[in-house]
This record gives sequence, C-alpha cells and structure tokens, in this order.
Amino acid sequence: MANISNLERQHGEIRELFLVIKEGINANDIKENLDSLVKNINILAGKINVHMHSEDKFLYPTLIESEDEDLRKLAKEYGEEMGTIHGDFSDYKNKFNTKYKILNDTDSFLKESKEILKLLESRISKEDMHLYPKIKAL
Repeated sequence: MANISNLERQHGEIRELFLVIKEGINANDIKENLDSLVKNINILAGKINVHMHSEDKFLYPTLIESEDEDLRKLAKEYGEEMGTIHGDFSDYKNKFNTKYKILNDTDSFLKESKEILKLLESRISKEDMHLYPKIKAL
C-alpha cells in the first residue's frame, strides 16, 4: 500500500503552490508576477504528475483489490475521476505554461486558473477527508 503520510505531504506542497499561484493571479498587475506564475504552474504540474503516479501505481491498484467493498468502490470512482481532472489540468498547463501564452489571452488565463485551482483543491480535500482516513482506519 502507498505511504499515506507521503501522499499527505504531497498534498501540503501542492496546496502551498495553490496559494502562491492565487496570489499571482489576484495581484493588481499580473505582468509583475508573470515569471513566478509560469514557474509555479510548471512546478505544480510536476508535483501533480508525481502525486498521481504514486496514487496510480501504488495506491489505487491495492485499494481496488481490497476486501473492503466500500474502499474498492471509492478507489475505482476516485481513480476514474482523477483521470478526467488530470486531463483538464494538463490542457490548462499546456495552454498557459509560458509568459507569451498567458499574455496572449490574459482574461482566459485568469478565469481558467481560478476554475482549475478550485477543481484541484476540491479533489485534494475530498481525498483528505474521505479516502485517506478510511485507509488509515484499516
């Protein structure tokens, strides 16, 4: 089984990046923070990829084989849902991973950044509140 402490640590690091990115997109002049935003979006993408790889390789396969029916069901649901979320985030990252791309469509960048961050935050909270405690209780 995956190390839940490690996954929770990764969630903490990802949440910190959410805060930094939110500060950048909510700043008065986005151009002042553009280098930082681009860097942090790309760092976030890397951390999300590592986290998802850990879950996909070590956590979900084990949970899907669990004797606990609720855990199996939850793992299957979360695994499928995360595939969709990861695709949405990859599209976002590819669309806005350079200064030029952000400056080319700043309004869409701001709107989509808020949407994707909200989606990712919701997902992480869901795992922290529902999935990880169930695993720890085993």
